[in-house]
Amino acid sequence: MNEKEQLELALKVLDEHKAEDLVSIDVSSVSPFATFTVLATCPNARALDAILNYLEEAFQKAEIDISVKEGEPDSGWVLFQGGEILVHLLLQGNRKALNLEEYLERLNSKANKQ
Repeated sequence: MNEKEQLELALKVLDEHKAEDLVSIDVSSVSPFATFTVLATCPNARALDAILNYLEEAFQKAEIDISVKEGEPDSGWVLFQGGEILVHLLLQGNRKALNLEEYLERLNSKANKQ
């Protein structure tokens, strides 16, 4: 399964299980370990945990290596990497505070200027 198909799988699982504000960013120019980063907001810690489990099941079923699974749902931020896709599952407050979209866009902008 190529990177775009992996991205489609992640977005499908997130959408089906009611993750919100899905954003995918091509980070291939700034990341040595991922092609795409996906940001998703979860309504609460319990939903975050469930969505993480659905992602893991889908990637395992597709025989995509899971290399990272970090964080605790109660913290409001979990990181998951399957294949070339890095997924940040966040609660709304954490997503606003971290502002990862802006950070990743600035990194991409700098990389594209070089």
